[in-house]
Amino acid sequence: MELSLLQVVAAMGVVGLGAIVQGTIGFGMAVVAAPFLYQIDPALVPGPLIFSGMAIGALSARRYASEIDVSILGYALLGRVPGSMIGVLILTLVSIQHLSLVLGGAVLLAVVGSLFPYQLKTTPFTLFSAGLCSGMMGTAASIGGPPMALLLQNESGNRIRANLAVFFVVGSFISLVMLGINDLLSKEQLIYGVCLFPAVLTGHWMASKVAEKVEKERIRQIMLVLCSISGITAILSAV
Repeated sequence: MELSLLQVVAAMGVVGLGAIVQGTIGFGMAVVAAPFLYQIDPALVPGPLIFSGMAIGALSARRYASEIDVSILGYALLGRVPGSMIGVLILTLVSIQHLSLVLGGAVLLAVVGSLFPYQLKTTPFTLFSAGLCSGMMGTAASIGGPPMALLLQNESGNRIRANLAVFFVVGSFISLVMLGINDLLSKEQLIYGVCLFPAVLTGHWMASKVAEKVEKERIRQIMLVLCSISGITAILSAV
């Protein structure tokens, strides 16, 4: 079923808003856009939204290239591969309601854990685990940002933006390949993803005007709020 002009405009508006958020704090496009895109048309999730996430990731990675840390990305991306495989398996075996309930609960538990004085360190194990969870959530529900964002929340603003951006580019590509191999990504969905790119570009440009003015602690606060919204939304959709 093809999207109407009104649906396309609405989808571009939602993705544009998500791109502003992600371009400003390093993640958040899927958290903001996924629930609304699903209401506009389920075909917009996860494929087209993952494609849009990959696009804004590439733009952000280019802007903050000097802050990219390969030591952070390596273990996380290593975990993203099996995580994406599990995400595909989940899509074929588990109902959307059960999936949303489990993922939403996991995100909220992570948010609660981050509020304690103890700070989760970026070790090979935690990076791999965050990448694994991100792969599962990103491939199954297009919301893969919270695990990595929570782990990196205490880094500097530009380091958060840079490393999350590269992680999203590579991770999104892996997810799209996995979806395609398993016949869960149609030609129409790819076309929808391309159509949303102007909104991504516009949102990224608008974010560039305010990103440097957002302090590290403010980024952390916004991250926790968005992750909480993501978890609550996922749980409510399963009820």
